[in-house]
Amino acid sequence: MKLTYFENENTSPLVEEYYELLCEEECIPFESTILPLGHTNINFNFSSGYKALLKNKEISLEGVIVSGQFYQSYQFLSNQQGSSFGMSLHPTALYKILNTDISKLENKHLPLEKVHKDYSLQLYEIFDTYSNPKKAIKQIEAFLREIPLNINQNTILIDIAIDLIRTKEGLLNIEDILKEVNLSQKTLETQFKRIVGVTPGKYIRLNRFLNLMKKYGNQEIEIKDLIYMYNYYDSSHFNKDFKLFMNDTPTSYFSEDHPFIEQILKK
Repeated sequence: MKLTYFENENTSPLVEEYYELLCEEECIPFESTILPLGHTNINFNFSSGYKALLKNKEISLEGVIVSGQFYQSYQFLSNQQGSSFGMSLHPTALYKILNTDISKLENKHLPLEKVHKDYSLQLYEIFDTYSNPKKAIKQIEAFLREIPLNINQNTILIDIAIDLIRTKEGLLNIEDILKEVNLSQKTLETQFKRIVGVTPGKYIRLNRFLNLMKKYGNQEIEIKDLIYMYNYYDSSHFNKDFKLFMNDTPTSYFSEDHPFIEQILKK
């Protein structure tokens, strides 16, 4: 399985990165755990053999797919050669594009046409016409510049909250956010979940865990030191989050190789 990332040349604030996933004959059948990464996605799968397995439910990933926030890992499966091209979006971008409650997409992969038929048709035409990723990116950037975006005071304040959480690598609490944004705690909770897809508490917890795993994946620091660095009380506290996000135990996970996850974490 080959994963390639592409520069976002026009630096659209909506898109964090573009990517292409190639599943070649020698890696079939392919299966890997997919981490929850704290962003949403829109992608086009040129293969009918790509599937997601979530809580024993198999989901086809054919065509233009929108993916909401995931709060637990799931399995990605491929039983035939193919490719996928897509974009990872800023946590507030999908709300700005679709103007809908993003929490309704939590832990879901859906055909985009079920959420916004017009955008699905336009993106399908781009993906189907431009097989070269760099040419497709230019067309997608033009599409994103032309569509109306739902930007208001709430999205502006939630963007500030997201930036703060990321800057602090999840090492903060709700009170720290409230000091920076002019919202009540109830309004912050409600708007954050609607715009991002999960509560701010969940996003903070996930962000902290992801930063720990990235540092471990890059072999920067020993896991026992990372547990302390990221304010876990002890190993049992860390194990609880690990089980929640990875659907596995640290002992089981670290006893095996996970080249696909390692490639993502090193990004």
